[in-house]
Amino acid sequence: MCFGAIGAPKLAGVALTQKGEETRAGECRQCRTFCDKLIEPRGCLEQRCKYLYSYSDQLSGVRYMGCMRKVFGAEIDIEMFEAAERNGGFGGIKMTGDPLPQCQFRVEPAYEGAGPEFACVNPRFFDCTDDGDDGLRVFDLRDALT
Repeated sequence: MCFGAIGAPKLAGVALTQKGEETRAGECRQCRTFCDKLIEPRGCLEQRCKYLYSYSDQLSGVRYMGCMRKVFGAEIDIEMFEAAERNGGFGGIKMTGDPLPQCQFRVEPAYEGAGPEFACVNPRFFDCTDDGDDGLRVFDLRDALT
């Protein structure tokens, strides 16, 4: 999903974000493709994630689920989620917090284009987190060969 050559140089003088604007967790704005990580709530259910919660709204009777760690910030209507899963899948929700190592996500580009300004300059964005005790340590096999 990474477009262009890995390690392509950044273009000098190309403003990708406004001055003072910061990217959020799950966003990469280092090239003009603008990638976002999307969390798959179906994966949370399949893994029986201990941070997934649900509750019933007493006024409406609607059941919702969400993430206690705020990896995704939305609260999902469970009935609507189940209906979507029966009809092709619910899909992903934009990541709003730092993912846990077990979080299933995909990277979705906002813009597709050709040329050096669309070349990926941050291939580590596609990796899982390597922070914390449960983190996945990514390494380059070529390092062990020398």
